[in-house]
Amino acid sequence: MSEEPAGRQGTGDVLFAVAAITVVVIAVALAAFWSGRNSAPAPTASSQPAPGRPAPVSQEVAVGARAFTQFSCAQCHGPRGDGSVSADVPGLQAVASTLTSQQLTQIIEHGAGVSSDPTKPYMPVWKGVVSKGQINALVAYIKAGFPAVPGTAVATVPTDQGDVVAGMVLYDSFGCVNCHGPNGLGGVPNPASPDGTIPPLVGADFHNEFDDQAMADVIRSGSVLGNAPIVSMPHWGGILTDTEVNQLIAYIDSLTPGS
Repeated sequence: MSEEPAGRQGTGDVLFAVAAITVVVIAVALAAFWSGRNSAPAPTASSQPAPGRPAPVSQEVAVGARAFTQFSCAQCHGPRGDGSVSADVPGLQAVASTLTSQQLTQIIEHGAGVSSDPTKPYMPVWKGVVSKGQINALVAYIKAGFPAVPGTAVATVPTDQGDVVAGMVLYDSFGCVNCHGPNGLGGVPNPASPDGTIPPLVGADFHNEFDDQAMADVIRSGSVLGNAPIVSMPHWGGILTDTEVNQLIAYIDSLTPGS
């Protein structure tokens, strides 16, 4: 067998050495890459709220924020007390710092406004319906400056599902359910009233006494009977539109207790 020329053999050795060095360099680079990737510090959870998310609040303030919607405070005083609903209802953000916790409690429990003028909104007496704990939470929420709390926005009334559905949403979001009960069944105590309860909105007795026009009149002008601490129905005429009043009536008319 003939031997390769010396020049070609030397060239092959050089190419082999270069290839080997290249492989080593690539291996070292890959090892360094994976080592750095695996040893990189793991991301830690930030103690700050994520961008666009409100800061956390105490449980009491969160309860107050939900009660503010549940008991229709937001529907009259505006979202987070901004006073954007009616010129006759004060914005609480502007007066919260000037009222003491005791004064706020007194107003929530005993109402405010001119109950004898049905053309003006009147804050009802909530003592006996809103629990003491909820009242304390409401005061805490107000005193905290009405912070944003997820899930406390007033429900949007659908515009394309008919008057009964719209009235159903209004019945809950404007607090009718808190006094007249689910589906208008009543049963909520009102010790200072003649029969000791807030009347139901269903049944032959109710509909014999209240036709649609009579219901509209009561919704607009309220039903303030007796003196505090009797639970009273607020004047909704300055808050609810005629369309919303009619939608509420459509929902009430649709209720028929099961046999």
